[in-house]
Amino acid sequence: MFRVSLRSQVAPLAVLAVLLAGPGMAQMSSPQSDAPPATDIERKAPPAMEREPSDQSPADAQHGIDEQQRSEEQRQIDERQRAEERRRIDEQQATDARQAINDTLRNWANEEAQPDRRARRSEIAAFYKKHDYAPLWRAANGFSPSAKSAAQTVHDAARDGLNVRAPAEASDWSAAAELALSEAVADYAAQASGSRVDPAAISSEIEERPKVAKPAQALDAVAGAGGEAGARLAAFNPPQPAYAALRETLAELRAARVHPKREASAARASDTRPITNFASLSQAKAKRVEAEIIANMERWRWEPREMGATRLEVNIPQFEMTFTRDNQLVQRARVIVGKKQTPTPVFSDVMRYIIINPTWNVPESIIENELAPKTGGKLSRLRAHGYKVTYSHGRPIVQQPPGEKNALGRVKFVFPNDLLIYMHDTPQKKLFARAKRAFSHGCVRVQDPFKLAEEVLGRPDYDEKRLKAMIGEKERRINLAKPIPVHVEYFTAVVDAAGGLRLYDDLYGYSAKVREALTL
Repeated sequence: MFRVSLRSQVAPLAVLAVLLAGPGMAQMSSPQSDAPPATDIERKAPPAMEREPSDQSPADAQHGIDEQQRSEEQRQIDERQRAEERRRIDEQQATDARQAINDTLRNWANEEAQPDRRARRSEIAAFYKKHDYAPLWRAANGFSPSAKSAAQTVHDAARDGLNVRAPAEASDWSAAAELALSEAVADYAAQASGSRVDPAAISSEIEERPKVAKPAQALDAVAGAGGEAGARLAAFNPPQPAYAALRETLAELRAARVHPKREASAARASDTRPITNFASLSQAKAKRVEAEIIANMERWRWEPREMGATRLEVNIPQFEMTFTRDNQLVQRARVIVGKKQTPTPVFSDVMRYIIINPTWNVPESIIENELAPKTGGKLSRLRAHGYKVTYSHGRPIVQQPPGEKNALGRVKFVFPNDLLIYMHDTPQKKLFARAKRAFSHGCVRVQDPFKLAEEVLGRPDYDEKRLKAMIGEKERRINLAKPIPVHVEYFTAVVDAAGGLRLYDDLYGYSAKVREALTL
C-alpha cells in the first residue's frame, strides 16, 4: 500500500513538472514515458523560438558578445598589419626599382655608339630623372598592361615599314628590361613620325619637314595608357587613308610572296596599270614593289598630320590634281608640272584668293636664263610682243598683261609662298593630252581652271558661267570665303579606289634616294 499510495501522489506532481519544464525536460525523461497522449495544451504550444529559452545566463551571453567583438577587433588589427606590411614591402620594392633604374642609367647613354641613338638615350634618361626614376612599365606581377600592349606594337613595327630594335621578351621586371622597352617605344614613335629620312637631304626642293616625336612625348602618351598603349604608339604613324591603304597593300604583297609565282609579270615600275594580283609577280619584281611601297609610306610621314577636310592636292609623278570638300572628292584634273631642270617643289600652303585675268610677273630666273639670251640682252624687244619692260635700281622688271596669250591663261590660284609657286590656267591646252606632262618652270598648270575656281570659291554667285563672263583685260581678285590647304606631293605608289596599286615614274629621282636612305 505504501508504494501504491506514493505513486498515486507523485504522478500528478510529475505531470506538472513536465508541463513547467517544457520540451527540455521531456527529452531528459526515460524512453518509457509516462506522459499522457498529446493534449490540447500541446497543440496550442507557442512557436519554437518562444519554447526554447536559452540555457545561458545574461552574464554568459554578454561574455560571448565581448569575445566576438575582441575577435573582430583582432582580425581588423591583423588585417591592418598585413596591409601595412604589404605597403612597406611595396614601398621598398619601388625604392629598389627607382635605385636600380638610377644605377642602370649612369652609363646607359654612353654605351650606345650611334650618335642619334645615344642622343635619344640621353633624352630618355632626362625623362626618368625628371620623374624621380619611377618605373613606367612595372607592375606587382612583372610588367604592366601598358608594357605588354606597347611591346606588341613594337614587335609588329615591320607592318608599317619600320625597323625598330624590339626588346627581348621578359616575364620578370628588371631595370634593364624597363629601359629597353622605353628605348624601343621612343624609337618607334620617332621612326613613325619621320625620323629616318631627312627630306632636305633628298632634295632642296622638298620643303616638308616632319614633326618627329621626342622620347618624352612618346613615353607620356604611351606608358599610362594601359591596354590602349599599343594603339597610342601606332598612332604616331600617318593618319591619312592613303597611308593606311599602302600599309594594307604591303601586307597583301608580303602574304602573296610566300606562294610561288603563277606567271611572270612584265609590269614595269612606270606602268600605271594597277597591280591587283601580287602572287603573279616574280620574287624580284615583288621585292622592288615592296621597296617602293615602303618608300612612299616614308614620304607620307613628311606630310602634315592634319591636311584639312577640304583641301587641294597635287601629286607630281601622277600629273594630277584632286580637290576634296568635307573629305569627299569633288574634282580630279590633269596638271602640268615642272621639268626635271626646274622641278615643282614639294610643300604645303594655304590658298587665299584667285585672280581672273592675271598679269604675269616674269621671275628673274626666266628673265636671266631665257628672255635675255633670246633677245640678245635687249629686253626692250619684248615690248613688240606685248610685254611691259621697266627698270628698278638697274634691274629689269618684265610683265605680261592679261590676254589670250598670257602664260598664266585666264585664272591664277594664289597660295602665297616664298617659292613663288602657284597654280594657273595655260594657253597651251594641247599639252594636257600628253601622258607625261613635265613642261613648266615649276608652277602647276591645271586643266578645267574655271571649274576648279567655282569649286574652291564655293559660292552660288560665282559659278563657272559667271567667272567666264569676267574674262577681259582687267585683273579681278576674288578672295576665298575660307582659306583652303594646298599640298603639293610626290608619290610614285598610289592605291586607287578599286584597291589596285598604281606605280608612277620617279620623275625627279626622289623615290630612289629614299629607298637608298632606307637601304631597301
